[in-house]
Amino acid sequence: MRERFFEYRRHIRFSDMDLASRAMALMWLEVFHKRVFRRCFPRVASKSLLREVGEAIDAMFLEGYILSRAARMEGWESLRYTDPDVPGSVERSLELLRALYEEEVVSERPFAGEPLGVESMAENIVREAAASPILQRLEELELLKVQMLYALWAGYKLADFERRIKNRDLSSGGWS
Repeated sequence: MRERFFEYRRHIRFSDMDLASRAMALMWLEVFHKRVFRRCFPRVASKSLLREVGEAIDAMFLEGYILSRAARMEGWESLRYTDPDVPGSVERSLELLRALYEEEVVSERPFAGEPLGVESMAENIVREAAASPILQRLEELELLKVQMLYALWAGYKLADFERRIKNRDLSSGGWS
């Protein structure tokens, strides 16, 4: 699992995501950044620190996406399930993604019940990210690690939601 994840990590980039997935990720991350900053750093004035924390959260989201793709052995080729040339295709998928996120129930332990090795890999990814010298100096590191795990989970679920949309579109004959 670990080797496959690192192989996928070398190939998958944010820009490889479907247009609806990128839009959903950006919207989710914007809301999540505000929540993390409000909860973990309510009085921090350092813009550079907030930028570093924001970049760590963004990285966790993408790592979660990659982890999901690696866990399901889907390959690293771009996954397209919308067609910008078809009117409404991206918008419909974006609304569906938003609904899937809203319906998602997070258990006490994200990644519990996922394929073998995923939960320990997720914990390892967060642990490695938290070992960053900048993050190590934070008093709020333990709380931030929890938030990073949820960002990882959100990216992981995005790949799951893409699968659902793609399977739904395949069974209904595409972008109708």
